[in-house]
Amino acid sequence: MSKKTVIRADLVGSGCKMAILSTVAKLEGIKSMDIDAENCTLTVVGAVDPVAIVLELKKACLAAAIVSVEDDKPPAPEEPEKEDDPCCRCGEACVQACEEGCVRGGCYCCYYTAFRPAPHGSGWYW
Repeated sequence: MSKKTVIRADLVGSGCKMAILSTVAKLEGIKSMDIDAENCTLTVVGAVDPVAIVLELKKACLAAAIVSVEDDKPPAPEEPEKEDDPCCRCGEACVQACEEGCVRGGCYCCYYTAFRPAPHGSGWYW
């Protein structure tokens, strides 16, 4: 499972940035890495253990601490609500659509849904 891990690290200069990136890049399962120099954070995306990242950085004599770990799933898109055709909604809405003259000669959806199968499979009834 892919995770987004944010780690606070000491980013003193470009040498520290390169040391951090080269140290973390040795780990398997990394999809991407990004350094934010303003916030002194390293963001790692991939199926890698956050504790392993910190341990590798500490082995290289670089100070590091985990800030956050979260799943790297994009939010599911919300499906837009579909507007129903007023002629196809049964119940009060269907009757109202029939009264408005939506369907000539009556509302077909009300006509067909008025018939129900009889209990015990013996034909149809109203």
